[in-house]
Amino acid sequence: MKSKSQVQRYINNFRRRIARFLRPGIGLSCSIYLARTGGAVLEFKIGPEIENDDNYATESNSLGSALSQIKQRAFGGNLEGFHFSGTNFVMEPNKIILIKDGTSSEWSDSAAERDVQRIVHTNQRGVR
Repeated sequence: MKSKSQVQRYINNFRRRIARFLRPGIGLSCSIYLARTGGAVLEFKIGPEIENDDNYATESNSLGSALSQIKQRAFGGNLEGFHFSGTNFVMEPNKIILIKDGTSSEWSDSAAERDVQRIVHTNQRGVR
C-alpha cells in the first residue's frame, strides 16, 4: 500500500498540473480508494461548483476490490480477478478514474505530469 502522504502528494501535483487546462470555476474533487496489495484507485469528479476536496475511503484488499466501490461503466462483474499494472484511465462524463499500481514511479511528480498530458492529449484529438 502507498502511504497517504505519497498519494496526497501525487493528487496535489495532478491537480496543480491539470488546473491550467480547466476554465475558472471548475473544481476537481478526488475520492481515494487505497489497496492493501499496493496502489490506489483515484476518482476525480470535475465540474462547476465542485470543491477541491479529497476523501479517503476504507482501504480495500486489491485494486479490483477498490474499483468495485466506484460507480463506473468500463468494467463489470467480479473485479477481484482483474490485474492492473502501471496507470490505467477510465474517462466518463465529468469523471476521470485512475487505477494506479504501487510502483513508486507511478506516484511521482513526473508521473502526474505524464498522466495529465495523456488525458489532455486524448481529449484534444480532432479539436482545431
